[in-house]
Amino acid sequence: MEPNPFTNTQEPATPADLVAVEQKYQFTLPTDYKAHLLQHNGGRPARRTFIERQPSGREVKRKISDFYSVGHGKNTLERSVELLYDQLHPDLVPFGDETGGDVFVLSIGPQDYGAVYYIAHEFYTPPEYDYDEETDESTPPAPLDYGSGVHFLAPSFTAFLDGLVSSTPA
Repeated sequence: MEPNPFTNTQEPATPADLVAVEQKYQFTLPTDYKAHLLQHNGGRPARRTFIERQPSGREVKRKISDFYSVGHGKNTLERSVELLYDQLHPDLVPFGDETGGDVFVLSIGPQDYGAVYYIAHEFYTPPEYDYDEETDESTPPAPLDYGSGVHFLAPSFTAFLDGLVSSTPA
């Protein structure tokens, strides 16, 4: 596949930057995503439209406007994790967004590790935690219970990148 050049990137993330993020948030990012951050830290790809094929057979264009950077810049992975912490399933990590406010996320969960999803914010209902009044503890939602408005796009970050195409008029 022909390279997909990125513009508006930040200085490349370092392995130490990635370790710091993983330690701070206590998750492990997929290897292909980390390799991408070491080469292109944030930015905007030339080809940025992903065609979601829904179970009904309908095709929907999902256009990523920005990939989040690590450690540098305004739209960082760290900032989005903190902003969306109480809204997303704990197995989802935001890595980019669409101009209208929808979010692209990676799964770090054991059942679909590395899969890419799209969250349509106007249809999104976060999954609920179970609260036990006796112990005053919350239990996270079940794996893969990501809430409504969440759409599966690709089984891996690499497959997502490989699926990006140039926009064409509707």
